[in-house]
Amino acid sequence: MLLLLDVLCLAGVLWCAWLIAGLLRGEAPLATGVAVPVAAALVLPGFIAGIVTNRRALRGRRPQSWFIREVWAPPVELPRWALAAAGVAVLAFWVAGISAFAGISENPRPGDQAQDRQVRHEQRFALGVLGGVGVGGTATAAATLIRDRRSRSPY
Repeated sequence: MLLLLDVLCLAGVLWCAWLIAGLLRGEAPLATGVAVPVAAALVLPGFIAGIVTNRRALRGRRPQSWFIREVWAPPVELPRWALAAAGVAVLAFWVAGISAFAGISENPRPGDQAQDRQVRHEQRFALGVLGGVGVGGTATAAATLIRDRRSRSPY
C-alpha cells in the first residue's frame, strides 16, 4: 500500500511540475478548480503516509515525557544523490510558488486579461506548495520502503 501511495505522490509531483511549466509559458492547461484538487488528491495521501511511517522508536535513555515513545526521523536511508535531487526539486517548487507572489495583487486591474493573470499566479502558488509537499512525501515514503526492504533482507 505504501508503494502505491508513493507512486501516486510522485505522479502528483509530476502533475504539479507539468502544470507549473504551462503556467510559466503563459497558458493555463486546466482550471484551478480541477488542477489543484487533483494535485492535492495525488500528493497528500502519500505525504501523510511518508510522515506516519517514518517514525522511530526511542532507544537508549528514557524520554522525559511518558507519552513520547516515538520520534519522526528524516529519510536517511536514501542515497545522497537522491536527497540532493529532492532538495533541488523542493527548492524549484518553492521558487515557482514564491515568485508567483510578484504577480498577485490585492486589487487587480479591471479586465479579463488581468483577472486571468491573477488566477494563473494563484494557481502557480498552490501548485508550488503541493509540489514541494509531494517531493517530501515521495522521499519519506521511499526511505521507509528502503528501510523495510533492508530489514527483511537476509543479507
